[in-house]
Amino acid sequence: MRPPVLAILAAAFLSLATGAQAQFLNLPQYDNGVGLYSFVQADVNGRGKADIIGIDAFSPSEIIFLPSNGTGGFGASIPTKITGVDSPQSPFVLGDFDGDGHLDVAFFGKDHVTGQNAIAVMLGNGDGTFQTGKETILGSPGAPQFGTCFANAGDYNGDSKLDIAYLNGNSGVISLNVLPGKGDGTFSAPITTSLGTTFYVCLATGDFNNDKKFDLAIATNGGQIAMMLGKGNGTFQSPFGVGKASNPIVAAELNGDGNLDLVAVQSNNGPSVTVLLGDGTGHFPTRHTYSYADQGTELIGASVAVQDLNGDGHPDLAFLTSFNHAPVVNILLNNGDGSFTSGRTYNGDGMSGSIPGLFAADLNGDQKADLAIGNGAGGISVLLGNGNGTFKGNFAVGGGPAPGFGIGTGKFTSSPVVDLVAPSGAINQLLLSNGDGTFTAEKTSCGVAPTTIGDFNKDGKLDLAGPITVGGVAVIGVCLGNGDGTFTAGGNFDQGITHRLVVTGDFNNDGKLDLVASDQGGFSILLGNGDGTFQNGIPTAANASFPAITIGDFNNDGILDVIVPTTSGLAVFLGKGDGTFEAPLVSTGPSVGKITVTDLNKDGKKDLVITGEGLPLTVMLGKGNGTFQAPVKYSVPGGTSTRAIVADFNLDGKLDVAVGTFAMVDVFFGDGTGKFSTTPATFQAGDTVNALATSDFNGDKKPDLAVATHAGYVVTLLHQ
Repeated sequence: MRPPVLAILAAAFLSLATGAQAQFLNLPQYDNGVGLYSFVQADVNGRGKADIIGIDAFSPSEIIFLPSNGTGGFGASIPTKITGVDSPQSPFVLGDFDGDGHLDVAFFGKDHVTGQNAIAVMLGNGDGTFQTGKETILGSPGAPQFGTCFANAGDYNGDSKLDIAYLNGNSGVISLNVLPGKGDGTFSAPITTSLGTTFYVCLATGDFNNDKKFDLAIATNGGQIAMMLGKGNGTFQSPFGVGKASNPIVAAELNGDGNLDLVAVQSNNGPSVTVLLGDGTGHFPTRHTYSYADQGTELIGASVAVQDLNGDGHPDLAFLTSFNHAPVVNILLNNGDGSFTSGRTYNGDGMSGSIPGLFAADLNGDQKADLAIGNGAGGISVLLGNGNGTFKGNFAVGGGPAPGFGIGTGKFTSSPVVDLVAPSGAINQLLLSNGDGTFTAEKTSCGVAPTTIGDFNKDGKLDLAGPITVGGVAVIGVCLGNGDGTFTAGGNFDQGITHRLVVTGDFNNDGKLDLVASDQGGFSILLGNGDGTFQNGIPTAANASFPAITIGDFNNDGILDVIVPTTSGLAVFLGKGDGTFEAPLVSTGPSVGKITVTDLNKDGKKDLVITGEGLPLTVMLGKGNGTFQAPVKYSVPGGTSTRAIVADFNLDGKLDVAVGTFAMVDVFFGDGTGKFSTTPATFQAGDTVNALATSDFNGDKKPDLAVATHAGYVVTLLHQ
């Protein structure tokens, strides 16, 4: 169960409070908790800066104005109660409806007395506040359909006064309606054109045939775009098809030929973006489609920004896709001819579908385009632009592990940088490092979803091993690495024994990697032959079913031991050096959890850091004889969701601990004695954290974090 918004806010405020210790990037956040919905960018107060205006999702009877501070952020919100109609619909329509140079807002809703469909315009005062709404009763055909782009403002009848065009449906019949503006914030009776039973879902306005009359491109829910050329009197010619796509659709000039083009997106069979290049007649003979099937399960509507992001004079695209409603920001860079090249992808800093949109603008006055996106805390997060099409944000890539799997690190190619492997069923999502903190997802399969990594055949190439079922028989499968990111099936071992977790180690000190695997009654050791094959398992009873096994030399005799959480405490099985073990030594500690073995106080004795769902962070210092001191617990709001990762994250020579939580990574800074800060530094992950891994992913010799989220993607937190 996800925590309520207040819990998200508390985490956000905690992040700010501990920011002085922060070693990883947190996106700047503004006005969290307002709960903006359906926001747009506009210069509302006439200062020439990119302000924000939107609806308060928690109090949908208010307009929220966020003034730009000109330094990359936004000031305190200014609310104005919506008046003129009851039950105002979202989204609103923005425009200067009385010609005074100030932006106004129009809302569809119900008349307060009669309950009839109506529209009200709240005239802007030029300072972010608005006057009492001026109402116009709609009568037939009524109010628009609910959606993100069902209504647009434009001068559709050529009288230099702003009108509103909108779609609505009545008993299955769709109509296009134009409300002619009177120039004072009220409207004349609608001009209605029947569109039949085709369900249209989005409007885009522009002069697509260069006759100085506004036309409309209309998307259908069936994945088509129709063009309606304007006659200049508020009516339109019959619609004709111009291409396949869905909503939203955005009009822009993309290839420098002076003709308006279209950008359309769709979510069917994975999100995609289609660019339709116009020929100046209302037709679009050239189309380019860019698929993002591996970058999310859906595209978040009304979230396409058109802006020159890399300073080359050509408009680029930024848009949101999402994994199970946890968004990522995607970039398409214009080649100058209306074709595009994929740029970087960034963590969207949001949760649970609460993202209302994004826009691109220069927010800090450095002449570089920045991105503002709605975040899961109900406010705005900002990715400041570098001026070259990249942003100061955390990179994201698809191909995260399936829930329940961890994420491993290793060099799977000849490249000197570290890659990631993220198992998902029988598919290995291999994330090959690009050397700058970004990864390219590659899907490989040899029938194994690995839980451990090692060079099992001593050829200098990393291999994989994990439990699988072959022909209904449980085995441990091995994939032998080819050194280029691909694998070859290496065989199946310990057949007929069901295992879950597999860990690598040399338990008989022969220089060949062995495997330890959890099973129904405890764990088994599969001694390695050094050629990628393994002997049958040697079982050890552990008074636990499929225990969370962890290995380490806990008594400093040079032989690997195994530790297991049990109902009696933490049981350490001291190794004999031949794959068998002594009777367990039990120390008081958690009966469940994930154990990380390290030496926190540099006394040469193995210590434990224990985490688990709903559990605190627990530290147990080792005595060096296979037993441990009493546990010391550190509170983690919401509990820990991942195995602890240990590294010197603040570069002070003392080990720190990172754990995943709800949409956050918490870092506890160590003092070198085995004690940690009671208040962690927190860093945004965008969704519940499923697994963590650390390495130097960009070659700067500082520890970075790879964060696998429950939604199915990996966020890279680079050390700052």
